[in-house]
Amino acid sequence: MTSPDATRAKIVTAAADLFTRRGVRAVGINELWRAAEVAKSTLYQHFRSKDELVAAVLRRRNDEWCARLRTLAAAASTPEEQLLAIFDLLGQEFADPSYRGSDLVNVAAEYPDPDHPVRVAIRDHKREILRYLAELATAAEEAHPEKVAAILLTLADGAACVRVSVGDQGAAALAREAASRLLAHR
Repeated sequence: MTSPDATRAKIVTAAADLFTRRGVRAVGINELWRAAEVAKSTLYQHFRSKDELVAAVLRRRNDEWCARLRTLAAAASTPEEQLLAIFDLLGQEFADPSYRGSDLVNVAAEYPDPDHPVRVAIRDHKREILRYLAELATAAEEAHPEKVAAILLTLADGAACVRVSVGDQGAAALAREAASRLLAHR
């Protein structure tokens, strides 16, 4: 017998795959329970609505992405390299030929209401990244750590857009170079 946590994780995994490949709005609830290989009632036992499931997928993606960023930053040799680790992570993602952009940004485009729970989950993710980058900027003795964090996140999100719209797998390296130059001229 499968535990409730394992069933929930199975549903989130199946949903994440479908949402990444097709977009949130294009995936129906019937596809979700079938892909997860659970009964429809089981899906609803774990998630009261599709939006609740979308938010759970985004929270999991946030946790995974932030953990990967922290691991890369921790392995960096200098405070500046720790700040630039975000671009190294993006470079890894951009090397995947199937990369379709940030799941969070893609989903945000499907939910225009800024107060929708899905948009709140996305905003929470971006705020977590900003807090972490600000911590790294403080450790690097940057004069304005919050501003440095915002600049780095803007460059990272811009690189993701360039990767998707132009197909440039080197966009993360270009953004890293720009960030490095900005940090050097503080």
